[in-house]
Formats: sequence, C-alpha cells, structure tokens
Amino acid sequence: MKRRYGSFLKVFSLLFVFTIFEGKAEESSKTLVVGELVYKEFHDPGYVYFQTEQGKKLEAAFYYRFITFEQIEKWTRGENFELVIDDRKGVGVRRKSDHGFFKVVFARPDNPIHLLEKACLDTAMTTLDIAGCYYQSAERWGRESDYLFRELSRSVSKAVLAQLSDAKMKWLAYEASLMDGFYKYGEEQGGSIMRIHNASLKSELSQSFFYQIVRFLE
Repeated sequence: MKRRYGSFLKVFSLLFVFTIFEGKAEESSKTLVVGELVYKEFHDPGYVYFQTEQGKKLEAAFYYRFITFEQIEKWTRGENFELVIDDRKGVGVRRKSDHGFFKVVFARPDNPIHLLEKACLDTAMTTLDIAGCYYQSAERWGRESDYLFRELSRSVSKAVLAQLSDAKMKWLAYEASLMDGFYKYGEEQGGSIMRIHNASLKSELSQSFFYQIVRFLE
C-alpha cells in the first residue's frame, strides 16, 4: 500500500500543477510560478506587503534575515513580482526586473502551500487524488522547514543548535511513530476514507513543525 502511494505521488506531481490566482501556475527551471504580485511597502521589524491581481493584500515576513534593508529599500512601490515556490528555497517572491529570488514567510492564512492545497482539493475527483493533495503539501512543508532550519543553524550558538537538532530528531521520530500507528489503525478500520485521514495527518504534522521553526525567527 505504501509503495502504491509513493508511485502515485510521483505521477501526480508530474501531471498536476495548481493555481490560487486567476492565471494558471506554470513550472519552469524547477520553480513553480503561483501568481503575480505588486509590491506595496515594508515595515519594521521585517514585514513586506504585496497585492494580488484580485486586490488582496498579502503580508510576508523576512526578518531582515532573508532580505537586507539595503536590498528592500531599492524596491519601488508598484513594481511587479511573482509568487513562487522554488525546489530548493521553497516559498518566496521573484522580482521581475532582475529575476532575483527573495525568501519570505507568508502569514498563515495566505501561505501559498495552504492555498495550493485548497485548489488541489477543489479539483480532486478520487480518494487517491485527495490524498495526493495532502501528501504534496506535506512535502512542501518539509522543504520549507529544512530551509529555515539550515538558516537557523548558521546564526544560533552551538548549544542552541545542539538542542534544536536533538528536538528535530525526536520530532521526526514521534511523527514516524504516530504515522505508523495511524496507518495500522486505518488498516484495522478499513475504508478508503482512512487513506485521506492518513495523508491529512501527515500534512498537519509537517505544517506544525514548520511553524515551530518559524517561532525562532520572529
């Protein structure tokens, strides 16, 4: 069953690309372009604001860690950006004028991973489709966490890094144990709905760890 899920996800990721804005998302050079943004302004202690094509205001944090003051002060109000998900750096924005990628952390309701998941679920037709939406989100949350953890490891003390590394190992062990238990529970209960619950739990756990890491940056 697990092998079947893995094969499905590989095919699923190649066949489907989702959009959260009016335009279709497109994939190029391992970067998923999710939508178009217009830069509005930035404020201390490191928050930047954009507007979508539909006029919605989005807030994202950069903590003066991912974007320096010298960089962002050169941005012009009204200039165009792309909301993207990079295979290596995760969620960010790409400046159209010079194609520069800038890592940001969007506010929880507007994180593109949330929105892509919702768009995926809105179009899913089968149990495997729905489960695939959640598994894809889990993978994206995992890449986000890995990127932030690497960033933290460059700036915290050795003592803090040791504690964080230990906590990460214990969290992953807990996650694996919980998922294994839930998978066995699903086999005992039976029914295709358990496949969805299993995938949803995986996504929730990956998301939870991501926001735990974010707290160290705030």
